[in-house]
Amino acid sequence: MFSLTATDGGARAALGMLAGVLLCYAFAAFGWVGLPAQLAFIAVLVCALWSLLALRDGRAAWMLGIVAVLLVLALGSPTDEWDPRSIWMLHAKRIYLENSLYAQLDGYAIFSHNDYPSLMPLWSATAARVVGHWNEIFPKAAATLLLLPPLLLIARSLRTWWAAGLLAVAVLEVGGRYLVDGYMDAFLAVYAVAALAVAIQPRRDAAEGAWFNLAAYAALSAVLTLIKNEGAVLAILVGVVAVGTVVLRDRRMPWGLLAAFAVSMLPLLAWKLAVAGADLGNDLAQSDLKGQLLARLPELAPSVLILKALLRSAVWVPLVLLLVLWARTWRVSAARAGLAVAAAYFAVLFAVYLSTPHDLAWHLATSAKRVALPVQLLLMYAVLVLLDQWRQTGPRRNAGEPNA
Repeated sequence: MFSLTATDGGARAALGMLAGVLLCYAFAAFGWVGLPAQLAFIAVLVCALWSLLALRDGRAAWMLGIVAVLLVLALGSPTDEWDPRSIWMLHAKRIYLENSLYAQLDGYAIFSHNDYPSLMPLWSATAARVVGHWNEIFPKAAATLLLLPPLLLIARSLRTWWAAGLLAVAVLEVGGRYLVDGYMDAFLAVYAVAALAVAIQPRRDAAEGAWFNLAAYAALSAVLTLIKNEGAVLAILVGVVAVGTVVLRDRRMPWGLLAAFAVSMLPLLAWKLAVAGADLGNDLAQSDLKGQLLARLPELAPSVLILKALLRSAVWVPLVLLLVLWARTWRVSAARAGLAVAAAYFAVLFAVYLSTPHDLAWHLATSAKRVALPVQLLLMYAVLVLLDQWRQTGPRRNAGEPNA
């Protein structure tokens, strides 16, 4: 029987891993990049081993299995793509060599987007310090381990082992090579789904489970904002939709959820203050976004080009139609929330591309497939929640209970 309390060992281990990752980042933020950060890294590894006790739960077993496979693949593949080598691994190597979370804020190598958050590079740099030397394989593979906490927490939101298995397949299908080659977009997708899944757990949770959900949501949202800039947009959308979902479903204002969201934004705020203090900017934010948007908006060709690029992975287009046409979507708050966040983020991506200062065709060719990953995985999660709760939806609605 599915349990919404915090007694699930896999969920506890996942929260421990997230706490360790954020503690590692907090130590580095205060200048303790050495032993304290390494001890936090080791604590995360211990929690990862603890999560193996959850193998008896079929839902968690799927997630542990695919992460194990992904770790092997990550260790066996080189870091040869532009973004992994020139952004994430470059920032990680600078942190490793200079013993500073803020190494990239000196403005060196402006092509590497020095304003990007440093959580993932720090994690890779700390992994290199633990083993005692730098290379571009193990630090990249260490990042893959951070897929385990959100996947365990997503699995906890599902009721059946087969739904968790389908979710595991969906993660592999959507993420593909981006799960192991050093790109961060697949991580955004997984963490966005996990944050949403945890945030809208129903109010019938016991008190212990409610506090666990708030802590897990705050940790997931904080990590989501610190993966890359787009994570902040996703975190805000998830927070807004989750609050709206709870208000509509439970007829109450979720003050605890609002507080957890506010706390999760603090690490990002501190990073943005450091970036502003270093007088660093972003190529998009520093351009004439409004002028570029107004110039392209009246023309049909740019919009068609953007839609074509974002819809290229057309596997999720039928999912949208399925969700819209399936009446049960509106009875299952998790599915409704997933659809809302996916649609809102798609609109954000469309607006960003329409206002890009770069050549539109080039920008789409180099990034559209990756940045659409959160949209795809959110929609797949919504469909799986519908399937997972097919038999429970009708009886629960008749009994007057809130839907999950």
